[in-house]
Amino acid sequence: MNFFFAAINIGFLLFVAGRMRRTDQGMTRKFFWPAFLVKLAGGISLGLVYSFYYKVGDTLVYFQDATILTNLARTDPWLYLKFLWYGDESFPVWADISLVQSRALFMVKITSIVNLLSHDNYWVTSLYFSFASFAGAWVLVKRIVRFDPTVVHAAVFSFLFFPSVVFWSSGLIKESLAMASLCYLSMIYLKLLMRERPSLLQGILIILSLWITWNLKYYYLAVFLPVAASSLTVSHIFSGHLKSQSPAVKALTGLLIFLVPLILVSVVHPNFYPERFLDVIVSNNEEFHAISDPDDLIDYHSLEPSFTSVLFNTPWALVSGLFRPFPWEAGTVFQGIISLENTLLFLLTATASVNVRKMIRSPGRIMLFSVVLYCALLCVFLALSTPNFGTLSRYRVGFLPFFLLLISIENPLIGWFAKIIQRSS
Repeated sequence: MNFFFAAINIGFLLFVAGRMRRTDQGMTRKFFWPAFLVKLAGGISLGLVYSFYYKVGDTLVYFQDATILTNLARTDPWLYLKFLWYGDESFPVWADISLVQSRALFMVKITSIVNLLSHDNYWVTSLYFSFASFAGAWVLVKRIVRFDPTVVHAAVFSFLFFPSVVFWSSGLIKESLAMASLCYLSMIYLKLLMRERPSLLQGILIILSLWITWNLKYYYLAVFLPVAASSLTVSHIFSGHLKSQSPAVKALTGLLIFLVPLILVSVVHPNFYPERFLDVIVSNNEEFHAISDPDDLIDYHSLEPSFTSVLFNTPWALVSGLFRPFPWEAGTVFQGIISLENTLLFLLTATASVNVRKMIRSPGRIMLFSVVLYCALLCVFLALSTPNFGTLSRYRVGFLPFFLLLISIENPLIGWFAKIIQRSS
């Protein structure tokens, strides 16, 4: 019976994937099946690592808690629906659930819905999450290529094939759904930047994506929304007035526009209240220091909840979030793998530095500057508040593919990679 349900679900995913590929007649079509299979394999690999190497992990607990809810759905569907809507400790099933923190419980609820389709099969549920992440990345890559066809190889490499991006945005983890939603919102951003109006269905998906991302990874949106909103404002409203102004005036105007949505975001979540934000960063940092191996940590110079202390440690946080652990800092197999990737990131960054002047003069420089700002802000925030190398390698998937896109544009190393993928497909 389990095999029967698994076969049906896998057949359904292949059918939907086939339909997606048939609607794509562009430059990305030849990368579809390799990227699709790599993504599904990434989700299965994540499950295997946590099941047989770590033997514990959020992914396993999400599934265990979700099966409790799916059993409730089969015995009392109405009570299950009520729990999905406003489940709290007043429900008898509450005592059986391990993850009751709001964001974790949100993930458990979504997993339970998918479990109803997979018949409580962890691996099939994992495939659904991987597919959702793939679909989000795929529509974004197609939109990026439509925005600028010359960056097709950079976009495909960054969002669909870079190992840690694939691994940490696949399978039954929060990052899969969060990245699916973030990629979709990024696609809408590019659509608006190209002065195209979203359809009614896309408007519904925008609301759904905002809801999912906010409930799973609110800090992604806390950075993304101000950057995207200010970028669109500058592009559509002020571009004509600013065209003849000096670079200093343009930069100052952009900064002032950016501050407005940033202030709005700062009041919608307690962790971003101005009087609490720096305390949250430092307290999170101290919590990781208390539970982590000293060799697996980023050390900062007297980090305190003050603006000057955070600003002083920002450059090291940016370097550490992008390129650490260095190869000589790797103490485990997984750290070694991460350090090899970081070495590649450094090489790509170094070889991309020759294109900085060209990017500044590019017609799409507003978008490129927005990507730089988003990556830098999220990287610094995560590196300061999450100084554990292992955890940071997972969390940074929220900005890593965007950073990769920046350093992969017209990069000779990416051209070599694209030839290998094309031959394999």
